[in-house]
Amino acid sequence: MSFDVFNPVRIHFGNNATLTAGKIAKKYSNLAMIITGKTSMQKSGTLDRLVKILKDAGVNSIIYDKITPNPTIDEIDEAAGIAREKGAGLIIGLGGGSPLDSAKAIAVAAKGNIPVWDYLKTPAATALPVITIVSTSGTGSEVNRYSVMTNPKTKEKPGFGYECMYPKEAIIDPEIMTSMPPYVTAATGFDVFVHVLEAFTGKMRNAFSSAYCMQAFYLLKDNLIKAYNEPNNPEARGNMALASALAGLAIDLSGVGIIHALEHPVSGNYPNVAHGAGLAALTVESMKYNLEACKRDFMLIAHHLGVKRAGKSDDEYAYSLIEKIQEMLRAINLNIRLKDLGVEKDRLPRMAKEAFATMGFAAKNNPKDVDEKAALRLLELSY
Repeated sequence: MSFDVFNPVRIHFGNNATLTAGKIAKKYSNLAMIITGKTSMQKSGTLDRLVKILKDAGVNSIIYDKITPNPTIDEIDEAAGIAREKGAGLIIGLGGGSPLDSAKAIAVAAKGNIPVWDYLKTPAATALPVITIVSTSGTGSEVNRYSVMTNPKTKEKPGFGYECMYPKEAIIDPEIMTSMPPYVTAATGFDVFVHVLEAFTGKMRNAFSSAYCMQAFYLLKDNLIKAYNEPNNPEARGNMALASALAGLAIDLSGVGIIHALEHPVSGNYPNVAHGAGLAALTVESMKYNLEACKRDFMLIAHHLGVKRAGKSDDEYAYSLIEKIQEMLRAINLNIRLKDLGVEKDRLPRMAKEAFATMGFAAKNNPKDVDEKAALRLLELSY
């Protein structure tokens, strides 16, 4: 057994932690570019509050609010060009996983002179400093180095991450998460589960990532459905925010598996599909595929999620985790299939190929070996 553990992100957690953004930003620059989406942070007033907090601390803002749910390389390159032109010294990602992922990619592209797509093959050594302010409980992007982007021409949706892309500091403020609508709570919350599932069972797992996962499972048990049903419940929101961060730390160490490898081509080809919804459609069949390779792990996860053994055999208890997840999906109205998301069946063979072209590292990390034929079968079973 050998592995490396490294995560340099300073985390600020707590209600109203956003109020510290000005003091934190001032350490890095007097001019920050805020990266966010088109509507939610504006409607909630969070963007305006952040601009004021920064201004009060002597930090001016440039706002780039064109990030889409599946960010494209065009958006990233455009924002990076503006950051270079205006002389921004700091990038602040504000919102869910898409703005946060984009902020890290923009920070790299703004320091270089090549399109962001080229960084898939050209390692990045430097980036502008990044602060993340997360508004959802899902991707864990606030605490890890990874960024996902879509090439609208090829429909590819790869992930990449270099050491220079770690955020300098992350602000996790459950107070701003109460504005999440139920569907976003469900989709991002289920993403947390899949992160910890795949980090805990993948071939790259280690004692540190497993420890993060165990605590995240425990937090998910009582809080995902509660946060969905009671959006203003501060305890549920806070615990889901913690679970999301722990999951982000776990995948930073141990990666993801076939569920993520298959989902990226789904939302890459269908940009209106929420990442968490795509995962929901693929998870049950993927868990069935991995069951034999993960029997002991599934039993342990079932225990952490509160499933009683009650005389079940090992096989029955391991399978009860799959039944528990189906129950969870029904409770948050994500018991869906690929066809429900508008995926066309004749696209499945292409997506099976793309899973290996853009997310081959994730497929290799899956606990059970998987090839293109098996990937296509999983897509078909999930349809």
